[in-house]
Amino acid sequence: MAPLKNILNQLGLIEHHAVYFRDKALGIPFNGFTPEVKQKIDIINPDAYYVFNQQPLLLFFYLDENDRSNRELEIHKQVWSFDNSPVIFVIKKQDVKVYNALNYHKKEKSLEEIPLSPEERQERFSFWNLQSGSTWKWLQQEYLETTKKNKYRKRVNERLFQNIRSVRQILIDEPNGLTENEANSLILRLIFIRYLIDRGVKIDDEEIRGNSLDEKRLSFSRIIQEPTKLDNLFSRLNKNFNGVLFKEVNIKLTSKQSQFLADVFKGEIQEQGAIFEGYYFHIFDFSIIPVEVISGIYESLIDEEKRKLDAAVYTPPFLVEYVLNDTVDKYLANSTSSSCKIFEVAVGSGIFLVQSLRKMIEKEIDLKGKKNNKDFSKRIRNIAKENLYGIDINPEALKVTCFSIYIALLDYQSPKDIEKYPFPNFLGENLFEADCFDLDHQFNEVVKKQKPNFILGNPPWKKDKSLKHLKWINSTKIHNRKITGKLEIAQSFLLRSQDFMQPDTVAALIVTSTIFYNVSTTTREFKHKFLTSFCLDKFLDLSPVKQTLFEQQESPTSIAFYRLANNKNYLENVVEHLSIKVNSFLKYFKMLVIEKYDNKKISQRHFLENDWMFKVALYGNILDFGLIKRLESQNAFKISDLVDGDTLYGGAGISRGKDAKPFPNMIGMPIVENSEINEYYTQVDKANTLEESDVNLARGREIDIFKGKKILLKEQSKNWNKPVISYCDSDSVFRKGTFAISSLNEEIIKPLYGLLISEMATYYMFLIASAWGVGTRPAIRFVDEFLKIPYREPGKGLKNDLINLVNKFLNPFKKHYSEFNLGEPEFDDSVFSQINKLINEVYEIKEYEKDLIDYALNVSRYQFQESKQYLVIDFTQLNPEHYRNRDLVLKKYAEVYLKEMGDLYNAEFIQIEIYPLDHFIAMNFVFLSKEPKDKIIYPQDKNNEKEVLRRLASNLSISQITNTKDPSKNLFIQKDIKGFETNSFYIIKPNEYKCWHRALAWYDVAEFRNTIEQAELNSLSSEINDF
Repeated sequence: MAPLKNILNQLGLIEHHAVYFRDKALGIPFNGFTPEVKQKIDIINPDAYYVFNQQPLLLFFYLDENDRSNRELEIHKQVWSFDNSPVIFVIKKQDVKVYNALNYHKKEKSLEEIPLSPEERQERFSFWNLQSGSTWKWLQQEYLETTKKNKYRKRVNERLFQNIRSVRQILIDEPNGLTENEANSLILRLIFIRYLIDRGVKIDDEEIRGNSLDEKRLSFSRIIQEPTKLDNLFSRLNKNFNGVLFKEVNIKLTSKQSQFLADVFKGEIQEQGAIFEGYYFHIFDFSIIPVEVISGIYESLIDEEKRKLDAAVYTPPFLVEYVLNDTVDKYLANSTSSSCKIFEVAVGSGIFLVQSLRKMIEKEIDLKGKKNNKDFSKRIRNIAKENLYGIDINPEALKVTCFSIYIALLDYQSPKDIEKYPFPNFLGENLFEADCFDLDHQFNEVVKKQKPNFILGNPPWKKDKSLKHLKWINSTKIHNRKITGKLEIAQSFLLRSQDFMQPDTVAALIVTSTIFYNVSTTTREFKHKFLTSFCLDKFLDLSPVKQTLFEQQESPTSIAFYRLANNKNYLENVVEHLSIKVNSFLKYFKMLVIEKYDNKKISQRHFLENDWMFKVALYGNILDFGLIKRLESQNAFKISDLVDGDTLYGGAGISRGKDAKPFPNMIGMPIVENSEINEYYTQVDKANTLEESDVNLARGREIDIFKGKKILLKEQSKNWNKPVISYCDSDSVFRKGTFAISSLNEEIIKPLYGLLISEMATYYMFLIASAWGVGTRPAIRFVDEFLKIPYREPGKGLKNDLINLVNKFLNPFKKHYSEFNLGEPEFDDSVFSQINKLINEVYEIKEYEKDLIDYALNVSRYQFQESKQYLVIDFTQLNPEHYRNRDLVLKKYAEVYLKEMGDLYNAEFIQIEIYPLDHFIAMNFVFLSKEPKDKIIYPQDKNNEKEVLRRLASNLSISQITNTKDPSKNLFIQKDIKGFETNSFYIIKPNEYKCWHRALAWYDVAEFRNTIEQAELNSLSSEINDF
């Protein structure tokens, strides 16, 4: 094992306690994996592994001369099927190779090699590059991102689903092919039999013959060649599995179809070869591919129209694990029983039920062991029968769920004999084909009688107006009017769960975020009902990473954890609000990383009282909450109050559509198309006018909206991060998708324009807009958002100044467009800064509030866009005046401490030592008895991580700030580590712009001050008590 330890030492992993070992004799093993991951790791059997956030990201294998030649081949196949570790090292006595474990090369019979020299390997996978994310950023760009170079790279699930869809299409398309239902059913059966074979389940020695796994696989492929034998196998399995999935045995295969399927599966045997280059069934290892992938298999067989109809969305296992960690895991950890009743709404493939069952079985093993196979088998079957309940409108989904439960039970059996241990029946007794809103169905009585501990699931994602749904909605009197049209069904699932809840029942549902953000009347009514019926204990907002979560659907996602409210205790309830912003760990490694600043405690009362609270909680903090509240409370007027229909008009553009009628008063008016509206200023082409044929409109609007000078406001933001606000100084008509505020009086319209383009107004819109940074189409609503901006009338002098500044600001744009220049017009930063300064003066924006505005505009509004993460992270700009110049950023951050902490002690002064290292930056705040000449210094005598940490605290080590077991103690997850010494305190953060932005200094200072002041109060209290 010496070569293995040499490599680990070269990477710095042993020194910093960042590597764990299979063999205790070599080092410390890791005990933090979930039971399922541990089971897979035991099968794959790596010698060592690097763990980050409790995930095995690197696997190390040492192969000596005694290892069999096929051991390395098995490693490559197994690791690819594992799909949880992106990189492996294969170490031999004289050779070290690194592989991309997420891509398998069929011809080479190996994973994709990452060619690196020893020096490159040591640099790319060094401890600090692994911890800071540099390794993963490089791996992402070179090997994981979808590019022309990478288009043939496929992860195991992608390849599996692709293979299944391909087989399905061939079976359907050939002359006299199978029907879609027959093809789906057949493929599911074959895949499930492969699950049984690969997992060592004893089926029938007369039908699946052989001693080794390869022999049994070959035997199965031969059965496929003979339709009669295959039917007999289906019949036997139908009996064993209580009619689940194998019930219809009359699928008639032609000899050609049988041979095709046999050839596909025959590729499983290496020496047999395969005639189909694109099929990977000899690589897939279903003893490692989790049974939850059945969800994906099921999804891959549902045609797109059917999926849309049911709004079925495959729930990623890592999201399920997150929900269960906070529900079932915590419950079982504090229970003396393995029983935990689960009701899953809209079960799909039953992933919540299956994973909950695994956790109950693990608890049962902890409590009573599993020595007696017969007794243990009976106990775990009873656990499943007595605790798992669910509904779905799709009967095929229920069969998949049932089979998945059976597979999970078999995983714990020894021997895995389906003849010896019969399965309980679930269909019609625990799992019901039913509409959730059918109050007469038997499931209502069954589930209520069980008094579930948890209600879990991922309800459909669609707007729905089915009869049962609307009947239930209207019977509840949630809304002030009768609902006849479509309504988001997810919000109804949330409210319907109340019917099955006890006082101690906890519900956790994955839903579309829009039901908490939309500001429509029905959504407001839903939110009020939800927030007064339940205590919302936790809310995980995944809206910023909507492109990453679901392969089939890009939709903003949230997870709500809630319980029944008792009287009005919801008003005192505190919501734990968490969110996740764009990061490579989620996209490529399916790892939920929640940073410190994205974990907030907020009174539920605030969510009731403020429509925008969910948005402020997502992208803001307590100081932003205070600023938004102040802007609204200190400014009684909103822009909407000025739109009086006399001197100021507002409205949307014209639109075509049904029930059109003529608007002859618009004939001859210039028309500005949406594509012609420029940011800041739009010049009207007066030659492009409306003719008689153009004015037959569904919505023609009031003519006054189109006259005079106007501010055009586009519904869609520019590049997803900036509202398009444009001044237009002549009569013109515009279309749907654009709004306008217009007036004949420029003394009214130009100050409004100055306000709307200001950073303060953009900040306000970003923090209250329901779709910007949340929805898939970040539209900004005219009445509910643009016109809701608080308005304060400038004094006459300031108003004239603002008009003059607006004129100066617009002049370069007017000149550019009037001269028909190419490119972009000149943007006058100086004038724009003066406009912002004046608006800040009018609204009395404080110093720290300017920093909040800057953070929202330079950090927050890019945190949902993958392509703009450099704007959030990078601050290596060389220009000393650039806002992302590191020295300038650190100076501004440190100045807040000097300002706010300088008065903490009368006879002491603060000097700030700044240590910018390659992977993190530390600031040490030292108390001095004399005022230092330089209040901010960069000491030159500490040049590496160990020396800097020793300067900060005598007992501070690298392994302490990069803890791989506890995410709360890892600098690169939490984004800061703070500490106190006798005469100093310190803060350490990653080398990232967002972490050192001046706005965060205000939060950090408040945290330090509170800690210091509390310590002094405790000390004083102790002295008083001693006295």
